[in-house]
Amino acid sequence: MFRSGIGRALSYLSRTQAKSQPYLLKPKLRKMETSNTKPLVWIDCEMTGLDHVNDEIIEICCIVTDGELKNLDTETKEQCYESVVHCPKEKLDAMDQWCLDHHGSSGLMDKVLASKKTKEQVEEELLNYLQKWIPEKRVGILAGNSVHMDRLFMLKDFPRVVQYLHYRIVDVSSIMEVARRHNPSLTAVVPKKEAAHTAKSDILESISQLQWYMDHYLKSEEETKEFVESQNEKRPSEEPIDQPQKKQCQ
Repeated sequence: MFRSGIGRALSYLSRTQAKSQPYLLKPKLRKMETSNTKPLVWIDCEMTGLDHVNDEIIEICCIVTDGELKNLDTETKEQCYESVVHCPKEKLDAMDQWCLDHHGSSGLMDKVLASKKTKEQVEEELLNYLQKWIPEKRVGILAGNSVHMDRLFMLKDFPRVVQYLHYRIVDVSSIMEVARRHNPSLTAVVPKKEAAHTAKSDILESISQLQWYMDHYLKSEEETKEFVESQNEKRPSEEPIDQPQKKQCQ
């Protein structure tokens, strides 16, 4: 009887916490797929600061590409979703000096004050945009530079967007850090970023940066073909290693 009561209590707490904090839910794991056709959802946010608890997203841009980095948006002139979220002047005035300088010089502060859009409106628009180009939930993989930080803010401000995406991410800055340690002479000639610090310009640079690493650092399928074939010859009783491993995570 006592154990049964505890079980009911824990079940109730689990349900109520899930309703009150939906952005903390971990998505159910589906069958893993490895495919270069899986779309990448490139997102960059501009914020009032780096404190994901107290600061807010004030600008966001999203570009959806295929695995070969080709833009899937063939309908809109901008080929992306881009929006500015309204934020009170008092909140903007409280930003640190870096944010005041960069968001001021880029014109973002004026756009934020003029915007009538709420976080809820932007979340709905972005979700609709993703559903248009990626109809299936938890397929699109979040991508960008240090994109874990953008995801932290979206968990608070745009939780439904995070829930719609796959749990994996592609972080270009991680590739850069590995390359710096593995091939420093190559990273010394990486094209310099313009550092415009607008959401769209930053995400376009992230896509270009990944393309550069794919062209000059990461080996292509053709370049690794001979090695893969030699490894498969050593594993006759197993599934070839160049084939996707399909597993069900429990």
